[in-house]
Amino acid sequence: MKPTAKYAAIFTSLRQEILDGQFAARERFPSEEALVRRFGVSRPTIERALRELKRTGLLESRAGSGSFLSLMARNATGAIGLIVPDYQKIDFFTGLCTQIARACRAHGYNVLLGDVSAPDAATRGQWTVELARDYVAKRVAGVILEPVDLVDESHAATYAALDVLKKARIPVVLVDRDIEPPPRRSAYDLVGIDNVQAGYRLAQHLLAAGARRLRFLTEPQPASTIRQRIQGVAQAVIDAGGTWRRSHAIEVGPDDTKALEALFRGKGCPDAVVCRNDPLAARLIQVLNRLGIDIPGSVRIAGFDDAAFARYLTPALTSVRQPVARIAETAAETLFARIRRPDLPPKSIQLDVELVCRASTGQA
Repeated sequence: MKPTAKYAAIFTSLRQEILDGQFAARERFPSEEALVRRFGVSRPTIERALRELKRTGLLESRAGSGSFLSLMARNATGAIGLIVPDYQKIDFFTGLCTQIARACRAHGYNVLLGDVSAPDAATRGQWTVELARDYVAKRVAGVILEPVDLVDESHAATYAALDVLKKARIPVVLVDRDIEPPPRRSAYDLVGIDNVQAGYRLAQHLLAAGARRLRFLTEPQPASTIRQRIQGVAQAVIDAGGTWRRSHAIEVGPDDTKALEALFRGKGCPDAVVCRNDPLAARLIQVLNRLGIDIPGSVRIAGFDDAAFARYLTPALTSVRQPVARIAETAAETLFARIRRPDLPPKSIQLDVELVCRASTGQA
């Protein structure tokens, strides 16, 4: 076996034993000499494995005393907890959870995903808090959390869950959006996309295609990410010499067929609509097809997230594709860094998106 492979195998073995609780929390970690005898390798190989354990935050050195388990190692069970209320509601979050689990397993962590897909919004907020308590009881090493939205007092539900985790000293990284609306910023790490820029790019595409009466369609009580997309769309319209009014961001339930139909009756109806996500865009396309309104001849439609079904709609849907795998990997790496260094200042990471143009906006 090559020296590199030997060191990696020893690191992996010791890391798993630490996470399995096989070493006493307060006692000195086995010495280099003891590990050389145990594994039958050279001292430099053992030194390299121990350096990697310290780099990943599982061991810490004490001058004149040797190595000991870190606070993270003493509290960890080798699991990362996910709290994603939209896991079963939106394809983007389903894929994100899958990719986060893959990224965490690559670093030796199991992933716990609790079900908070409650039938009603208020219960969803309550279950989110209960899941945080469950993760504390299971002594997870850290949590990746999507803030609750579409709930009355959604901030209160998210803060309650975060308070439970904070008291247990469990590190948290937020994904998709912050718990504070911009320009305010919470004290938590955040990984997502630049929603303002994404909305701006999508609106630019529609305006370049000839749109003059552009509207944004969302569900009531939109999350901060949706408000940022609206901001980007509005800025693009203004930069193009148009006018944007608050009423141009239209809130309507996805099952409110009458409200959707009413948008396209009479004078001044939209000739382009940006929807908060692909499911809402698909619902709008269904309504317009039933009304006999030509897409994209009379109205252009675009969505967000590039769901798997987007390309199979009639017409195929133009959408913004989020870098799901990159978001997941970055969120996992950010959490590992936070586990190793709880004192680091909070950081916000915004990744770029891809505009996927299809027939619903007149371009394939």
